[in-house]
Amino acid sequence: MNQLRKDYLLDRWVIIAKKRGKRPRDFKHEGEKRVGKSCFFCPGKEHRTPPEIDRIEKDGEWIIRCFPNKFPATTEKKEMLDKGLLNAMAAYGRHEVVVETPIHGEELGNLEVEHIAKVLEMYTRRVVELKKDPGIEYVSIFKNRGKTAGASVAHSHTQIVALPMIPGIIREEMKVLQKQGDCPLCRIGDIEGERTVREDKYTVVFAPYASRFPFEARITPKRHLSSLEELNKKERESFALSLKEVLTALNKSTNYPPYNYHLHLGPGGEDFHMYLELLPRLLTWGGFELSNDIVINTMSPETAAKHYREMIKQ
Repeated sequence: MNQLRKDYLLDRWVIIAKKRGKRPRDFKHEGEKRVGKSCFFCPGKEHRTPPEIDRIEKDGEWIIRCFPNKFPATTEKKEMLDKGLLNAMAAYGRHEVVVETPIHGEELGNLEVEHIAKVLEMYTRRVVELKKDPGIEYVSIFKNRGKTAGASVAHSHTQIVALPMIPGIIREEMKVLQKQGDCPLCRIGDIEGERTVREDKYTVVFAPYASRFPFEARITPKRHLSSLEELNKKERESFALSLKEVLTALNKSTNYPPYNYHLHLGPGGEDFHMYLELLPRLLTWGGFELSNDIVINTMSPETAAKHYREMIKQ
């Protein structure tokens, strides 16, 4: 039976269309060519990017580097433009790029756990630094993998955008958490059961009850933590292992599909439970989704979680 399911926190609904359901192998992706000859994210092309902000090295060479986006979505000006209904402000903030590996064509999920933990360390360093600006209210961290997921450069990278306001989705999640007084993400390991993909002492990965995408997954620390800088070393390593295993399983299942992931982080000083949301872009939304803001997902999260577990065991 098809079901309408509601998100844990948001007033957002999904139809899990079991009767239209597809099997995991039906989502195999054809793959994309990843040419690197003219890639300015590669070693030796550092002069073609804006001046570097930060880097992590190994044996005297960079393995992760961060620099301002050459084509930023933000501006360094602060200005409010209020014309009644036409309310706007200058898009003040910072827009940065984190190149996750010097190797062109290497996938994040193929990197060693230690390296992925260092990518998370770079995210953390940037969040801490960007929050020092009193004009910044929120730091958004997101990854686009593949053209249909919005990646304009094939070389594996993440983007960071620091904003002068808290996005609506984060404000809504904060409001529900504060109203409930009981964090569902702290109990997610008990709630999910068959939708749990993997868990250890520090981290749990699950396919959300109201998944909008086939193979959608969330990674969250078991401890009630608001943001990346609150993770201790063991928790960061566990988070990195979880990310590696779920990306490796996704790539095995669907042949390196386009995907997005983004981190939901609490603004400074606010009660929140952080998580990473992985969204494989394996369906195209049509008129029903766009007109009703209700998504039809043809793969149940129960099926996705079961397949993830099988792939991780291999």
